[in-house]
Amino acid sequence: SDLAFNVGAGYDFTMGSQPVSLAAMDVMIGSRARHTAVEELAVPVDVFTSEEIEQQGTREMSQILQTMSPSVNFPHQSVTDATDVVRPFTLRGLSPDHTLVLVNGRRRHQTAVVNTFAYGTGAGSSGVDLNTMPASAVERIEVLRDGASAQYGSDAIAGVVNLVLKEGPFAPFLSAEGGGYISPGYPSDGRTIDLNAGWGFGLGRGSLSLFGEVLDRQPTNRAWADPFDDSGNGLTDSVGADGKVIVKRNSVPQPNQHWGDGLERDVMTMANLRLPLSQGGEIYAFGGYSSREGSGQGYRRYSSSDRNWPSIYPLGYLPEFHPMVEDYSLAAGYRGNAAGWAYDIGATYGHSGFRYDLRNTLNASLGPCLVTACAPGSDGILGTADDPGIPNQTSFMAGRLGRGEASAGINLARPVHLGLPRPVNVAIGAAFRRESYRITAGEKASWIDGGDTTQSGAADAPAGSQVFPGFAPTDASNSSRTNLGAYLDLETNLSSALLANIAGRFEHYSDFGSLMTGKAAVRLQASHQLTLRAAASTGFRAPGLGQINFSKVVTNVIAGAIEEIGIFPVGDSASRLLGAKPLKQETSVNLSAGLAFTPSEHLTFTADVFRIQLNDRILLGATFDDDSSRAILSRGGFTGIAGLQYFTNGLNTRTQGIDLTGELRLPSGRNSFNITGAVNYTTNTITHIDPLPAVLATSAEPGLIDSVTYIGITEERPDWRATLTTTYSAGRLHLLGRASYYGKFSSAQPGYCDRCRERYGAKTLFDAEVGYNFGRMSLAVGARNLLNTYPDQPSSNLPNDATDPTSDPVKLFNNNYGTFPWAAASPFGYNGRYVYARVSVGR
Repeated sequence: SDLAFNVGAGYDFTMGSQPVSLAAMDVMIGSRARHTAVEELAVPVDVFTSEEIEQQGTREMSQILQTMSPSVNFPHQSVTDATDVVRPFTLRGLSPDHTLVLVNGRRRHQTAVVNTFAYGTGAGSSGVDLNTMPASAVERIEVLRDGASAQYGSDAIAGVVNLVLKEGPFAPFLSAEGGGYISPGYPSDGRTIDLNAGWGFGLGRGSLSLFGEVLDRQPTNRAWADPFDDSGNGLTDSVGADGKVIVKRNSVPQPNQHWGDGLERDVMTMANLRLPLSQGGEIYAFGGYSSREGSGQGYRRYSSSDRNWPSIYPLGYLPEFHPMVEDYSLAAGYRGNAAGWAYDIGATYGHSGFRYDLRNTLNASLGPCLVTACAPGSDGILGTADDPGIPNQTSFMAGRLGRGEASAGINLARPVHLGLPRPVNVAIGAAFRRESYRITAGEKASWIDGGDTTQSGAADAPAGSQVFPGFAPTDASNSSRTNLGAYLDLETNLSSALLANIAGRFEHYSDFGSLMTGKAAVRLQASHQLTLRAAASTGFRAPGLGQINFSKVVTNVIAGAIEEIGIFPVGDSASRLLGAKPLKQETSVNLSAGLAFTPSEHLTFTADVFRIQLNDRILLGATFDDDSSRAILSRGGFTGIAGLQYFTNGLNTRTQGIDLTGELRLPSGRNSFNITGAVNYTTNTITHIDPLPAVLATSAEPGLIDSVTYIGITEERPDWRATLTTTYSAGRLHLLGRASYYGKFSSAQPGYCDRCRERYGAKTLFDAEVGYNFGRMSLAVGARNLLNTYPDQPSSNLPNDATDPTSDPVKLFNNNYGTFPWAAASPFGYNGRYVYARVSVGR
């Protein structure tokens, strides 16, 4: 029940007098019947072709989608733990897990990562990682900008993204792209090399298409000098007014912090099989495997820090995530015709794995000894009662996350005469899905408290590997649940001008119960040039297994202080002490209305307004680390953490806005000139927040969610987004120019400001590409962010009811004393101009 049924079958049925083919080229989310253009649908759908995908100057699927669709946001994050590597996208400003992602119409599994430190996305969410797929394998991307839970299942609250794979016989191709950031004031960095290839060959009456991609992206760094560097030699760099080093006098690298993209080394594969059989049916299968190596940094631990041992790092250290991300999936099935019904029986399995490898760090509680030759207990550090003789180390395997999703289902469709003016396209189906989620503990040295004191001996040293204490055995879990769903979808022309569609779905989850959702949509062809459309639906999203089971002590920076904060399931005894409640499903009501206007053959405009009321929204709640909360935790026996967070259903939100698109096509023989534009305006408002639990009535915390989450929901994505793209082709030559507008936004910068807001102005970025086709080979050169545009320097202020807890608010508001000058949640990043070249053979 999780697929659009018109994917891939090779049979026809009729609806009225028009033949409706179920061939793969007719895939169109938003309807289970064939339509020859998106303007014929009752809901708004964008379609982006492989040619458009190729001309983006990047191979990251999420960034490609953001550039082409203003409804999509893809913030570039730094110092956000695993989210530095697995970066999620959002649709219409909601959380990543409010968008259902399909591949060839089949549900795509979500990532195992829980976004505990995400900026520009929902706190505690887990979306689909599009960057595990080779872009060269995608024939087109379809974006349904409307709620569709009743049609496609849980998660489709903001909409649906469907990636359609290339298929059929085609000549082998190889494409190589290379580029890097060239930005005045910074060394050239971010060098990226991408090689991708594909080959589609005949296999009997069918075809097998194979794709592969290798990506090597080097890090970028836009941090400025750190005025608090303590090199231990008594020398201080000379730093200019812009925060950059003028005269370097010490041996600590400058900048000694990291603020930018991390390393990325990926190997990605994909295959797509279609095999028609002599008896009329068809076997299909598709799937892929990716292995990714990435990196991300935390905050620097200075030489004199209680989290360092100078005998190991005399100049301090910058701890590094260096995880391995593994992802694989397989879908297979059989489709055909029987007794007048077109049917599709299939199954899928997807797995996401994330291994937390850490480098350039240590466990301060294990003391200054790195070698096993140290005699247990000889320095007063080793030979503790907890673990005699464990030495310290500078790299750790801090644990693993794994998420699996398996499903099997059947879908049927046929036209049925029900006494209406036209036959009704009836689509019915059912599916069984099993989800699993696993947390595996890290190696012992990554989580153990070795019992040592700090350098000064004044207090206990923090336990666990610095930057990310390992998952402890008490965090480990292995959970699963099942889901059974069934749907009915009816669509017909009530007249030559009026199309109507209704859908209903029943879902039962083994862990929280059952729910019904529904959708109704209509399309009125008011005239040859004007089409009107409207839809109303209800939706839901079950709590993610990660949100139910994630357990971890994380290292956070709150108001300038580094603290160990426990993120525990709502059923954990520590969470219950602070008033956590069992999670329940989110529910939504979606309303939309729009029009498509075609005043001439070559000109089309669309406009759609929408409203999404989301109730019982699930997010990671506030950090309860005030004196009252700590006292409650201490009385309950939880003394190893400075505070606690848990997930909550405690708020309702309203999302509303408008989408505008326009396209002008001017073909002239072999030449063509196209202008496409899109504008999105979206606001997200919190309409209700539950009060603090009674046990926290005397707490100093302002509410169930903190300012970071509040700003993250309402202000951290631009309200206004727009793109204007012009393409021109003349014979073998093609030209592209693109302007991308990002409206003003705010950010709650991580760590160094408590309850404050940074405001950033609107910016417009320009991209350009020129290419030439030499026949079997083509060459293109281009630039993203051609004018080297950066976000504004932040303009910061406190809420009226907040007081600054520091003695120097100006420095604190300027992003860690000026070291991090650019917004953590910048919608277009902060790397500057990217210049690239691409050569393709065989296309």
